[in-house]
Amino acid sequence: MVTVALAVTLILIVKGRQPAKPAGLTALSVPPASRGVIQISGDVAHPGVYMAVDTNLTNGVIYMASPLCSGDLAKQSELLSAPVQTGKTLHLFCKGPDNRAIIQYGTMKSSQLLTLGLPLDLNLVTEADLELLPGIGPTLARRITEFRQKNGYFGSVNELLQVEGIGEKKLKQLSSYFK
Repeated sequence: MVTVALAVTLILIVKGRQPAKPAGLTALSVPPASRGVIQISGDVAHPGVYMAVDTNLTNGVIYMASPLCSGDLAKQSELLSAPVQTGKTLHLFCKGPDNRAIIQYGTMKSSQLLTLGLPLDLNLVTEADLELLPGIGPTLARRITEFRQKNGYFGSVNELLQVEGIGEKKLKQLSSYFK
């Protein structure tokens, strides 16, 4: 019995573990630069988050979501030609006697942006948003927002170095989360 156990152990040591296969794309990979991510809601049959080619963001997203407005959207060229940045929201309302489409623009919640791998705007995030990031607790989040209130908008992510508690290592860790 001991001989069998030694033989099995010797075989395992000699063969060793096989190297792991390289990991593929993750479920939450960052979308390619040529694609945009937009959330559409409101008077549409299919509300949700859509990926579209940047040049046709508004047009493509509106038609993919299937608007419930009876008016002809193609005649409302101002709606279909307006450029929209990735990470934004479009809320479509059908208003008036002609059921004309009206769009209200906004920004996705920080939690949604992070889930989609999209950067946050350092000048718009709240303390609660900052606390979603690894390495930022309530105290550091408060320092960042207080610094922004006292000194105005951040010109670049590197200005975080002026916030007490953020050094080069922390900046490197956080910089990928901001645009």
